[in-house]
Amino acid sequence: MEDKHIEKQIQVLDQWIKKNSEPRELKRAMVVKLTLQGLNYNSIADLLNVSNGFISKWNKRFKESGLEGLKLSYKGSSGYLTKQQKQDVINWLTQGENQGLENIKCYLREKYGINFKSNSSYYNLIKEAQNYFLQFSAEYF
Repeated sequence: MEDKHIEKQIQVLDQWIKKNSEPRELKRAMVVKLTLQGLNYNSIADLLNVSNGFISKWNKRFKESGLEGLKLSYKGSSGYLTKQQKQDVINWLTQGENQGLENIKCYLREKYGINFKSNSSYYNLIKEAQNYFLQFSAEYF
């Protein structure tokens, strides 16, 4: 009975490996598959250039959560502005004389307490406002 369960898990991993192109997830799946196939941790560590802790961690996650436990869980960081705040800034930018870098910095600092580390974040807002303005203008002309 246990052997059939292991064979089924290996089949599920094989199918997922064939469809998956994310290298970190593939390495995790390979670690689990090789463990299920009976390879010892040291052999797997040498073969895949990973630590025994890595092997233990992903085997545990797979036992607890199946394939979901092997997937990347990073979803990106949340932005400094909410969607509504961002739209408010874009609306403010499209009102005319607001599009100087220093004006935008001052506006965001005073209104939202935001001071971006990089000027590119400010330029991205300007670009979005310009695109919004062009799209809005095209609808009426």
